Amino acid sequence: MRISSVTRRLSLKSRLILSYLVVLGTGGLVTSFVGSWIVSTTIMMQARRAVDHDFATAKTVYEQQLQALRLPVQVAATGTTIQRYLQTGDQAALYAYLRGIHRDAGFDFLSLTDASGRVVLRVSRSGDSGDASSIAVVKAALAGKVAAATEVLSAAQLAGEDSSLPARARIGAGNGEANEGMALIAAAPVEGPAGNVLGALYGGLLLNGSSVIVDRVWTLLFRGDRFRDVDSGSVTIFRNGYRIATNVRTVAGERAVGTEASAEVRAAVLKRGEIWRGRAFVVKQWYISEYDPVRNYAGDVVGMLSVGILESTYTSIRNSVILSFFLLATIGFLMIIGITYYMIRNITRPLGEMVFATRNISAGRFDQEVQANSPGEIALLADSFNAMLKSLRQMKGDLEEWGRTLEEKVKQRTEELVAMQARVAQSERLASLGMLAAGVAHEINNPLGGILALTGLTVEDMKKEDPNRESLEEVIRQTERCRDIVKGLLEFSRQSKANTARIDLNRILQDTLSLLAKQALFFNIDVVSDLDADLPAVMADKSQFQQVFMNIFVNAVQAMHERGTITIASRHNRAGKCVEVAISDTGDGIPAEQIDRIFDPFFTTKESGQGTGLGLSIAYGIVTTHHGAIWVRSEVGKGSTFTIRMPVAAETGAEVEAQRG
Repeated sequence: MRISSVTRRLSLKSRLILSYLVVLGTGGLVTSFVGSWIVSTTIMMQARRAVDHDFATAKTVYEQQLQALRLPVQVAATGTTIQRYLQTGDQAALYAYLRGIHRDAGFDFLSLTDASGRVVLRVSRSGDSGDASSIAVVKAALAGKVAAATEVLSAAQLAGEDSSLPARARIGAGNGEANEGMALIAAAPVEGPAGNVLGALYGGLLLNGSSVIVDRVWTLLFRGDRFRDVDSGSVTIFRNGYRIATNVRTVAGERAVGTEASAEVRAAVLKRGEIWRGRAFVVKQWYISEYDPVRNYAGDVVGMLSVGILESTYTSIRNSVILSFFLLATIGFLMIIGITYYMIRNITRPLGEMVFATRNISAGRFDQEVQANSPGEIALLADSFNAMLKSLRQMKGDLEEWGRTLEEKVKQRTEELVAMQARVAQSERLASLGMLAAGVAHEINNPLGGILALTGLTVEDMKKEDPNRESLEEVIRQTERCRDIVKGLLEFSRQSKANTARIDLNRILQDTLSLLAKQALFFNIDVVSDLDADLPAVMADKSQFQQVFMNIFVNAVQAMHERGTITIASRHNRAGKCVEVAISDTGDGIPAEQIDRIFDPFFTTKESGQGTGLGLSIAYGIVTTHHGAIWVRSEVGKGSTFTIRMPVAAETGAEVEAQRG
């Protein structure tokens, strides 16, 4: 009763102001808390999206590093250089070749095994070999696969590859030390000419203590951004639960190598193999982080890859926005109180419309505006109320614009990555320009034919004493030389299907010699034949192999200056199920530095005008197209030996019956 009496004694102005303050205060608090929640949720959601994007970039860089190790191993293993050195037994040349790959590709170790997995050569430990490799990717390579994965090597395995690696891998973990190392390893099979696996070439990059990957990702994503003297992002590689490579710093300013991840993270990622996302306390700061498992070739979890963004960079923005939000709301609230105090005494109409509007605002609907049709204090209050709503909407728009700005930055980073990929694709497309050579040669051939025909007709009509006749005859000779070069280029680039059949290489050799023996350049050449009478047939194109042998014979005669001995030998290699033909000469020989280029197009050691440099290239293309192999051994001053190896053709039913009979 006493309260009711006091209320009745209050003036209408006081009662209206009191009622309005209650409604406005409640709505302001609800709006402020809802707005704060929206701001906080939006900013932290944007932070998690940024972490997801940054982690995808980090994983891409990690995979690219693995592929960067795989590519040189695969290229070297599938080439013919290692095969040739293994066949010739030239350990020094093989070591020098692998040493160059080790240096150029940035391997920490590079080794070669035989078919049983026993190491025959180590670049990092010259002269140390003989032990068997038990690495999973090496076993996969010995099975004929090209493999690359993250593997864990014991201290003994690391020492076997390089004596300096155990010291690098040794990292303090907890109360003890971890001596094992986690490494990126790539391996590829080394195949023989017959397709058999001769061994495996493998190389690796030790991740323990290596900052190559983490610094590359950190530079790409954060570019040295710092917040209050703390790096704004973290990139870490874990072995089990402790850090082996990271850009996170301790209090002393050193890399936090050897520190552990939280038990929650270890349980989720290492034990259950799950992806973990959330707030993580990293050494001395809170980060919004993502942890993904790193698996070995067998699929087992051996470590973790983590990327985090410093939480305070987002919480400081969130707090600043919320503080500004409350400050503006408070200022608006005080302004409304002042305006209400001075204008409410002339209010004569019910406040129902105002109460309805404030209830809508309390429900979180910002699009509601107060309409005042009559002039006076209510109209001014409505205008002030609408101004506050406009300010809130403006703040919301500013937050959304800030979010779009962050998205633009993410888009910009993505476009930079796409540009890098485009440059790689451009370099790959440049390689296809070599295919234009065949088209250009074809287009040149037609006008050359016209020049040759028209010049020949002109020479026929000229008198012998004509002073221009000699010049035109020189034009004919040079045009014919160009025609021969174009013809060779067309033959080299031609990819038409060979007309294969079962042929006898002995017969092809004899027919080719009979064609060449009548030519003048063969008059002073002695031919010694040692042909296997039981040589089996091979599947090949007869005319193409006549061209192969003719090119080799002509090169041999020119190397001997049309005087010397050619020795021809053929044999059946039953162990390799192949046929081998060796053609030797007593010519000048080929210098060692030119051996690797002897089959390159347009490479020739002859004087100008004596050859186009396409003969051996064409021979190489024909033999390899028929699934064969060709190589050369040479010694300066003693001559050269070209060897061709072809697989034996499968026996027909009639031949099998004849052998049984």
